[in-house]
Amino acid sequence: MIRYIKGTIAEMKKVTWLNGSETSRDTSYVIFSAIFFAGFLGIVDYLVGLGVRLLMNR
Repeated sequence: MIRYIKGTIAEMKKVTWLNGSETSRDTSYVIFSAIFFAGFLGIVDYLVGLGVRLLMNR
């Protein structure tokens, strides 16, 4: 078990971590993308629902 933990610590030291500005930039990309796709899917859902209602009323 100790060997596993030492190996894990050694691997974590090799990781290249993002700095603060890169983290903020990437976080804003994720938030913008989530909002964009939520809006897009909301519009598609509304249009499909509208189409179904129109077909049901015939």
